[in-house]
Amino acid sequence: MPARQRREQGMTLIEVLVALLVVALALAAAIRSVDTGVLNTGYLKQRSLAHWVAMNHATELQLQLTPPKSDGHYETGMAGQTWQVQSKASPTADSGLLRVEIQVKTGPDADASLASLITYVRKP
Repeated sequence: MPARQRREQGMTLIEVLVALLVVALALAAAIRSVDTGVLNTGYLKQRSLAHWVAMNHATELQLQLTPPKSDGHYETGMAGQTWQVQSKASPTADSGLLRVEIQVKTGPDADASLASLITYVRKP
């Protein structure tokens, strides 16, 4: 048995730095994942509200509270926000029904609609 045996205790500086690097990369990935989830939640909330706006407009058309137009633009409010509603009525094979396509956007300058809905209403 040698007189002086070297026993390793603890970790070297390189091992500590590698471990810290691994932890830092894992935390960065977790933060990015949470951030993406938060952004998606906001987008899904907007889409859900836009769908409700479209459903409300479809209900108004079916109850004949709003007359269907061949190309109608409306502005309405919901959840503290102003929504742009565009509806386009077209004839169907049934002379008593109209096909109405409803598009909902957050504003007049919005590129794409957040919700799209097709409904059928009787002619007034």
